[in-house]
This record gives sequence, C-alpha cells and structure tokens, in this order.
Amino acid sequence: MSDITQIRCEEGWLYLAVIIDLATRQVVGKAQGPVNSAELVIKALKQAWKKQKPDGRELMFHSDQGSQYHCMVTMAWLNKRKVTISMSRRGNCWDNACSESFFALLKKEWTRRLGLLTRKEMTEEIHFYITQYYHKVRQHTALGGLTPNAYAQQLNAA
Repeated sequence: MSDITQIRCEEGWLYLAVIIDLATRQVVGKAQGPVNSAELVIKALKQAWKKQKPDGRELMFHSDQGSQYHCMVTMAWLNKRKVTISMSRRGNCWDNACSESFFALLKKEWTRRLGLLTRKEMTEEIHFYITQYYHKVRQHTALGGLTPNAYAQQLNAA
C-alpha cells in the first residue's frame, strides 16, 4: 500500500511517500522531497523492491487515484514488474486506511511536537521514527500487540 502526505517545514512543505507491507505493517520504502510527484513514488517503490525482492506477479499495489499513482511513469513501472494495481474509489479514504493511520501516528506521536524544522532535519526525524520507533517499539493491535519487526520475524520463523 502507498500514499503521500505533507509535513510543514521552515522552507515549505516536505512530501513523504511510503510503501507499507500490509502483512507486517512495516514501511518497506519511503521517499521525501519538496515536490509532490511521481518521482517520489518511484523512488519509494525502488527502495521497497530492493529490500523485499518480491515476485511482482504475487503482489497487489494499492493506492489512491492521485496523479502520482495514476500517471504513465508509475503505471509502467508496476506493469513492467507484473504487479496487480488496485486504486481506491474516488473520495473513499477507507480504502487507504492503513497508510492514513500511519501518517496520523507519525504526526501525532512525532512530528507535531518538533515544531518547524528544516526539511533536512525533518527527513532525519522521520527516518528515526520509522526505523527506531515505529518498527521496533510501536505495538499494533492489528499485529496481536507485536511491533512490525517482531511480527515479521514471527512470520519468517513460521
């Protein structure tokens, strides 16, 4: 699953695109930048692909119908890898609930308390939140009270 959010910084907006593995709730790809574009999505997808090494024929990629996902560059990237593309119905936030929930947690638990930072500082904070807190410490009821990393380990052991 993927989505993009914006976070206010000293220089303006910082846009964050994430790829979330719905099985483990891990953020497996992310990209940040000052422009909300398909390039952010492709960068996050490449990071996720490199990390997960999936068989695209076994994947479903879910997003909203934003221009970054609906554009030819993103569609071609996914089609080349034989990934099934799934997009939310227009105006239906429930189809993207997991990514919306992730962004709400990121902002409520982390970025809101920081105040205005530079984009570089905020990028570092987001990286820390995801890698050190969200994956290793934050428990999820959807994962039986486990953290994303602990749940992924449990899946790999099975």
